[in-house]
Amino acid sequence: MTPRTIHSSHRSTVVLALVLASLGSAQATTITVNDVGDGENAADGKCTLREAIKAANTNTASGGAAGECAAGQAFPTVDAIHFAIPGAGLHTIALASQLPDISQVVTIDGYTQTGSSANTLPVGDNAVLLIEVSAALLPTFTDTFRIAASGTTVRGLVVSNTRNQAFSVGFSSPADNVVIEGNFIGTDSDGTAITAAANLNLIRLNGTGNRLGGTTPQARNVIAGGGGSSAGTVAAGGTGNLIQGNYIGVDATGTQPLQPATATNAIELGPVGQANATKIGGSESGAGNVILGTSLGITLGGGVHDTVIQGNYIGIDATGARRLGGNLGIATNNGPTGTIIGGSQPGAGNVISGNNTGIYLGDGAAGTIVKGNRIGTDASGTRPVSNHGSGIFLQTPSAGSIIGGPNPGEGNTIAFNCGQGIDMWPGYVGWAMLGNSIFSNAGLGISLNHNGTPVANDVGDLDTGSNNLQNHPVITAAPVAAGMVDLAGTLNSLPAKTYRVEFFSGLGCHPTGSGEGRNFLGARDLLTDVSGNASFGSGSAMFAIPNGHSVFTATATDPDGNTSEFSQCFGTPALLFHDDFEGGCAGYD
Repeated sequence: MTPRTIHSSHRSTVVLALVLASLGSAQATTITVNDVGDGENAADGKCTLREAIKAANTNTASGGAAGECAAGQAFPTVDAIHFAIPGAGLHTIALASQLPDISQVVTIDGYTQTGSSANTLPVGDNAVLLIEVSAALLPTFTDTFRIAASGTTVRGLVVSNTRNQAFSVGFSSPADNVVIEGNFIGTDSDGTAITAAANLNLIRLNGTGNRLGGTTPQARNVIAGGGGSSAGTVAAGGTGNLIQGNYIGVDATGTQPLQPATATNAIELGPVGQANATKIGGSESGAGNVILGTSLGITLGGGVHDTVIQGNYIGIDATGARRLGGNLGIATNNGPTGTIIGGSQPGAGNVISGNNTGIYLGDGAAGTIVKGNRIGTDASGTRPVSNHGSGIFLQTPSAGSIIGGPNPGEGNTIAFNCGQGIDMWPGYVGWAMLGNSIFSNAGLGISLNHNGTPVANDVGDLDTGSNNLQNHPVITAAPVAAGMVDLAGTLNSLPAKTYRVEFFSGLGCHPTGSGEGRNFLGARDLLTDVSGNASFGSGSAMFAIPNGHSVFTATATDPDGNTSEFSQCFGTPALLFHDDFEGGCAGYD
């Protein structure tokens, strides 16, 4: 790693931060909760959670008798609330009223209770949580924890029977750098049964740099489904918030839905206010979430920009092999901008499978980049975990968006979907679809007319519609020798323009005769003449092909990013039927 020069002004800031951290560590008070009660009785020898939060907030001991809650210390110290409740097994703190707002920075650590332990599993969650905070007796629309103090951490708790938010971070004004990790939220103590009320967002983040979960197994939260039409199970606003490594709407095994009877949204950006640079998942090991919203997995709304969604399993379980379900995996509305879904680096791609529609981009989604994902497949990209509709549905202008890309690792795998691979609502333009592997969808690989009927070429390519109904190339020859194919053919479109023609190989063909593109072979730029004609052949489109591939197709993309449907197949197809397991749809390659 290359050393980084720290300028003097920055150096003094770093030194000050280190000094403050040292002071905080040396002077911080540990406040020990030793009773499951919810009272505030002075001099009774007991320290309840309510009293402990009050002691941390006010820096005043809650009474004077031995065993009472010790006084917290003033900022910049970070007090700690630990647990030492007598007896074995689960200890339930049944709240009689809303807890005091957390107004001074504190770490609340349920793992300090004897017998507790954090999760150690990369898949699943074997945490033993022995401190339960139950809101069962609270009125509806009452929060459990409200956090106003930046830098607060809460870990190792079961937060059950939620009546409104389990955690409301920055509820009246933003709170920053809050960490919520290693909890079971809206569940029982095993993380296998839901205790959350329906149609409530269990976690609300408002601020900068807050983290829900993390990249290590012990940081994982198990969060029951909630939300509904007004807000998600997790709703976030602010800048640079992280949502990583969690099971959201999924139980502690990572394999079963944890949902109320009503429809839920898992993660929603927008209702809390503008959300800038939210990161959901990540490319690093352990960063991806397992996400199930029976209505919406991730939804991006107005005022949301530069969101990064990477490494998540959306609609598919933690093993990457079985369908959990859901309506829309990822959806946009009210014009979010600059969204990145997936990525070209290892671990950045999402698996978006087992939903009705994998990705729905509508109502404005400018500058959306969709790359490196697996849509309709298992985590390996080779077996079906079908989306029951289309893999991607587009109902918005591109405005600089792209599906796939020209560089290695940018192409998506879009396969085994029960509708189209990529489906476009008529009338929208500018959608470039480059370098993808699209195969074995029950409908067309790309459908510009949203009806599953291939669009015929027209002379001069003067028709209009989705992607201007861009003409596709026509392959006229494909001799194969020594593992190489020498493709020849033509493109007729607008005159004196340069088109990117992409070539694909596969095993079979759709019954309409219109192909898909299992294996991306490569691309060539073709310049049309004054009559709008261009050709390829005689070695100009020669590629190595995988063993057994005998069918070839092509697409054309104009300089404005309008990609055609796949061409008609050329070659001898072997119509391969794919087994219908895990919701897999029969598709022809």
